[in-house]
Amino acid sequence: MARKSKVVIEAEKKKELEAQRIMNVLVEAGTYSPALDPLIEVYLDAVEIYSVKYGLWKNSNFPTVQKTKNVNGDVKESKHPLAQQVEVWSKQKAKYLGQLGLDGKNKELLKKSGVLLEKGKAEKESTEPTDNNKLLQFRQRLNR
Repeated sequence: MARKSKVVIEAEKKKELEAQRIMNVLVEAGTYSPALDPLIEVYLDAVEIYSVKYGLWKNSNFPTVQKTKNVNGDVKESKHPLAQQVEVWSKQKAKYLGQLGLDGKNKELLKKSGVLLEKGKAEKESTEPTDNNKLLQFRQRLNR
């Protein structure tokens, strides 16, 4: 049996922490269901792969460009494979978070000081006029 590298061990720890975090967020939001378990597993696999690729890229001092020499002797610069893979897996993580409903596009999960707000309550508060509004006071005086 082969030894695990330091990067893989760190990625497994991050995966476990992320699993706890995702479960806590979903339970707190009231959106957890056992039907989400397969999607959560896919997301956690993406987190682990991203962590491994990022760790390898970090250990190689974040190279952005890879130089290759072709048959004619010309040097061609292309994006480093690890940088490309980190970008791809970062997008995959974001996609899976969106499918779980934990991205910024989910308007149902607006939070304010740890308490979930309903959509209707937030709209009602913003439409109520205040007595301090000068324009409103002026219009009320004209209508009398």
